[in-house]
Amino acid sequence: MRRYDEELLRQLYDYIMDYQQTNSKSPSYRMIAKHLPNAFSSTAKIGKYLTVLENRELIERECDGAIKVNPKFRTKTVNAPIVGKVACGQPIEAIENIEGSFALPAEIFGSRDLMLLKADGMSMKNVGIEDGDYIIIRRQETADSGDMVLALLGNEATVKTYYPQKNGKIVLHPENEQYQDIVVEDCMIQGIVVGCLKRYR
Repeated sequence: MRRYDEELLRQLYDYIMDYQQTNSKSPSYRMIAKHLPNAFSSTAKIGKYLTVLENRELIERECDGAIKVNPKFRTKTVNAPIVGKVACGQPIEAIENIEGSFALPAEIFGSRDLMLLKADGMSMKNVGIEDGDYIIIRRQETADSGDMVLALLGNEATVKTYYPQKNGKIVLHPENEQYQDIVVEDCMIQGIVVGCLKRYR
């Protein structure tokens, strides 16, 4: 998944759900664009955001293109384990210690394999992830260019934006101008960032 706007995903999902409850049918792409005119400049962008919701199993798309909310996730929660810290700076040793669990709404984050990691550092502050926040990760082994990923470098883990290069190298980019890119030959993707729980001090 590329870097999608989580707030826009929520607005799109809420609109689809509200429209179906009111009209007993799915909204068209035209209706979605009319409802969110400043967010969607093309039907292609709508389609990409619908694909994200579909991949998270929040909606279903039928053969005729109809969109429907998956009803089993309207009130369901998913218990995500809290598995220690992850570097938002230089990589730190990847030790997975389960410290507890947290119930997350499936209608926002989907029902797939989720975990929470406590951010250690400020290298991702420009995308809203600060030291002490809890990063929501969906476990998976692949990522697209521009995804925020949990990457394993040997025995060390870090959260960065993922940019594979044509020369075969991989750039792990911090979202903070005070930090430098990490350039590696290879890394293991452990998951992608799907959200962040803020800690207000």
